[in-house]
Amino acid sequence: MKAVLKLALAAVLTVFAQTGRAADAALPEVFQHPATAQELATLLSAVGKTTRAAAALRGNFIQRKYLHELPQPLLSSGQFLVARGAGVDWHTQKPFDAAVLLTPQALIQRGADGKQQRVDASQQPGLAAVAQVFDALFALDIDKLGQSFTLFGQKDGKDAGAWLLGLTPREPAFAKVIARIVVSGATEPKLITLFEASGDRTEIELAGVSAQAALADADRQRFQ
Repeated sequence: MKAVLKLALAAVLTVFAQTGRAADAALPEVFQHPATAQELATLLSAVGKTTRAAAALRGNFIQRKYLHELPQPLLSSGQFLVARGAGVDWHTQKPFDAAVLLTPQALIQRGADGKQQRVDASQQPGLAAVAQVFDALFALDIDKLGQSFTLFGQKDGKDAGAWLLGLTPREPAFAKVIARIVVSGATEPKLITLFEASGDRTEIELAGVSAQAALADADRQRFQ
């Protein structure tokens, strides 16, 4: 499973832009506050029911990947679509056009040259588990996240109703790739930070997130 986790996470979260270097980050304070699923449900009460019950979430992202060997973060931006139970469509538009489609059945990556690479779940059974993690992460499905992660949480004093959610993987193979995850937001998730086991980290800033009660036919076809 470690190999497919690396493959999927690298495809979805790694971009190639300008050179940069990781800033050493201390362990976030949220990991001093273990929480139950019920406690987190109360903490995240400002997150609208529409968002949690949505069939799909779409929006824009700005992604910064900090690497130890580079002085500045790698920067990319684009659009995403998370279809509950179907998968994630991650479309990078800058600095170049590329896309990753992750479903329980396959991982399909399209590079800037337009060529596609496909890995089927029959070859890498762990793909379904990775797809489920991203699904639960963006939708803040605490019950599902609690199955894969140890949960932490606290109020964020920056804004009224703001919160911090901390996650550490229960699955050893996942922990060898991602050491911990921090999600922050208020009425919706705003920033997802992935602390990699290597010491690098990826920050994904979300904006313009909208919830859809049903998945449009055109979008549904992407995941088939």
